[in-house]
Amino acid sequence: MSSPKESSPAPADWVRGPVADLFSSYVATAALSTAHQLGILDQLAEHGQAPFGNGGDDRLSDTVVRSVHRTLHWARVVEIKDDEAVIPGPLFAEAYAARGYFYWLVKGCGELFSIAPDVALTERRTGDFYHRDMRAVAVGSRLIGDEEVEPLFDRILADPPVEKVADLGCGSGQRLIRILGNHPGARGVGVDISTAAVRLATESVESAGLTDRITLLQGDVLALEPHPEFADVDTVTCVFMGHDFWPYDSCVQTLRRLRTAFPAARRLFICDVVRTSDLPGPDTTVFTLGFEAVHALMGDYLPTLDQWHEAFGEAGWECRTVQPTTTPPNGYLFELIPRAD
Repeated sequence: MSSPKESSPAPADWVRGPVADLFSSYVATAALSTAHQLGILDQLAEHGQAPFGNGGDDRLSDTVVRSVHRTLHWARVVEIKDDEAVIPGPLFAEAYAARGYFYWLVKGCGELFSIAPDVALTERRTGDFYHRDMRAVAVGSRLIGDEEVEPLFDRILADPPVEKVADLGCGSGQRLIRILGNHPGARGVGVDISTAAVRLATESVESAGLTDRITLLQGDVLALEPHPEFADVDTVTCVFMGHDFWPYDSCVQTLRRLRTAFPAARRLFICDVVRTSDLPGPDTTVFTLGFEAVHALMGDYLPTLDQWHEAFGEAGWECRTVQPTTTPPNGYLFELIPRAD
């Protein structure tokens, strides 16, 4: 039997086609993330067209912007007309809806993939062995949640109304801002371990004119202790960071500690994406491969749905409701109440 190397196909068989598309898709993913940050996608969504290139904006490299447009033209996200204008392409609506996933992957976590061969070595997996752009992670996570998770929160939090809410892993701060907008008499406190995320949230809260109602704290959610700002919190939310509680013993300890840190909390909402067990295939959903690969590279354990329920019970929380989400795929919103015993 000949080896794959000995029977390798002729270049004419792979310089075009599925393997070539894999290569180009990587470039297109980066271009989509870039187009989001530069505001190109929003301009197309709002006005239906954009200049091909920088449009006379000397702050932007005309060459780079044209390259982004050309790449997205290949991906059928945009169409270039007469080398003058860019308009939405056949896949624009879907790509625009998914822009948060691309931004989270490329801008937020892209460095992880470039160092994957290095951090595959056990000896390299110590200390701060990787870096993520946590501001981009926060922005991407907000866009991912805006589609379904945040409206779901709005409906659930309406009854009983919130008086004071704590958002763990508050990211950009937009969730707190929206909740307080829906509950005019409420107050909020946000906690995040990332200085970049806290700065972003501070900017958002100041822009919303809510500095008198929202307090932002930098801290490790896994090691929270009682704090004056926590004493009267009745509702605790935690979105897209619950997997950081794990592995199992750490998760149980963190969940128990939350009962102590927030003694007046009536409800705890955790929304997170769980680990899949099936092999990936043609129907694998957006985000699934990226989410699981990023956390494997970081060394973070991802629990299954059943493991979450086991941890809730041991930590003294009763799971009142579970609501699956379509976006993000494999996501679940758990509504928990402290168990009397």
